[in-house]
Amino acid sequence: MSWRVHEKRGAEFYILGDAEGVAQAYFKAAQADTILRKQREHWSNYIFALHYLPQATAQNFYDAARVYNSLYREVEPLKLLPRKAGKIRVAYIASHFLDSSSARFYEALLTGYDREKFFVTAWSLSGRADSFTEKIRRSVDGYFDISETSFEEAAQAIRDAGADILFDLGGHTEGGVTLQVAAYKPARVQVSGIGYFDTTGLDAMDYFLTDDFLAESQSRFVEKILKVDNAFAFTPSEKMIRAEKNQPHETFTYGCLNNFMKITDEYLENLREILQRNPGSKIIFRDTTPLESRRTALLERIASAGIEPAQVDVRTGADDFLSDYAAIDLILDTAPYNGGFMTALALYMGVAVSTRAGKLHHSRIGADIVRIFERGALFDTKNFVAKVYDKLAEIV
Repeated sequence: MSWRVHEKRGAEFYILGDAEGVAQAYFKAAQADTILRKQREHWSNYIFALHYLPQATAQNFYDAARVYNSLYREVEPLKLLPRKAGKIRVAYIASHFLDSSSARFYEALLTGYDREKFFVTAWSLSGRADSFTEKIRRSVDGYFDISETSFEEAAQAIRDAGADILFDLGGHTEGGVTLQVAAYKPARVQVSGIGYFDTTGLDAMDYFLTDDFLAESQSRFVEKILKVDNAFAFTPSEKMIRAEKNQPHETFTYGCLNNFMKITDEYLENLREILQRNPGSKIIFRDTTPLESRRTALLERIASAGIEPAQVDVRTGADDFLSDYAAIDLILDTAPYNGGFMTALALYMGVAVSTRAGKLHHSRIGADIVRIFERGALFDTKNFVAKVYDKLAEIV
């Protein structure tokens, strides 16, 4: 069967919010594909989809990541040029530099660095731009659109620019496009983190940025672990700053504003008990996509779980979702795939978060963000930036 059929099925399962269907479809697409670039993309999508599955183990992730690495067995690392004298050159690569959930965690690294010690460039695999893109363009020492070049040519451009460190902000998001550049090893040292939450599996990647709490997980990493005090700091957007914060209201309201594919059967079973013990309460679900089909699918799962319909408000994704926080008393985080952006945003908006730390790296992110918040460091971007760049300076 053609990989195109499996890819189409993956898209159909995504529309329905069926995580297992998405993972299976991309696994089959990767097996059926004969075009190496697309095969790598399908396998990245499969690895990403695994995070939605509660039964996935550390060994599953590691094995899948190593299969992905094998798809680069014919790629030769670039020959590095003599190091340029002066400042440490850090190149950030991303599938795009549009305003996004991950942008709220990495913005400060590209706007608040020490310009006396570091020369920072941004490399985008998309020609799209918004106001956030323009902010990054104005802030860094060099901004480059590499969307029209081959992956090897993009890597050569990064190498020729004298990058000491390539910081990958994508990992296996968006089909792993950033990894297809990083595989050529255009920089002396290559680091992943911030925009992704697990091992890339690539031999070409040297380090993964994290902290002690996350590093306690049973996850297996190909990369060496590069620890900082806190793996995250959150920069609110202007829209978030202006938004109405949490306000007292009569009905105690829970909330879950994560991607609906993160909602497991166990989550719904636990929710049924919580709502039954608090008959006057309700919960607001808000998806991260505007797809009505996913809303319908979740409503059917909620009914099957025996949850009282009157206690549930299920909404599709929308630009005005910030207003939800003013009506929510407590976020019930998903597990094992926690909310990252949504957890940090809830805390910024003054809403408490209940989360559970799991055994794997991606299942501890929610608890880690709460831990960082309780230490008063979640919004301390200045200290975060200083700590990260100090650590980067150590590995050059």
